[in-house]
Amino acid sequence: MPLEVLEYKDVPLAMVKKIIEEEKNKGVELPELVKLFEEYIDKVNKCDVERIEELYSKLKELGFRSETVAMMINIRPRILDELRILLVFEPTVPDEDVLKKVLELLDEYCPLTGG
Repeated sequence: MPLEVLEYKDVPLAMVKKIIEEEKNKGVELPELVKLFEEYIDKVNKCDVERIEELYSKLKELGFRSETVAMMINIRPRILDELRILLVFEPTVPDEDVLKKVLELLDEYCPLTGG
């Protein structure tokens, strides 16, 4: 049975990785393009696949749009200035306390290793 697109939404790469893993566990034979994309995700993903939905929900609860949350998780900013650049889809820039909370959540769920 071929795969089909059921819905579209902006999600971070770690969520895509989790979806791919779930499909593989069901015994679904994935197209070669999906396998290549999974290899790419393995190289660039910065967050724990098992906890990604929790992080995504917490960032959404802070009032960010899904596009912004996906960029925050994929790019994994380290400082406030890097984070502010990712707010292009937001109607307003949140208070600095909210932005600091974002960085704290990213530190908790996507700890940086190395440089």
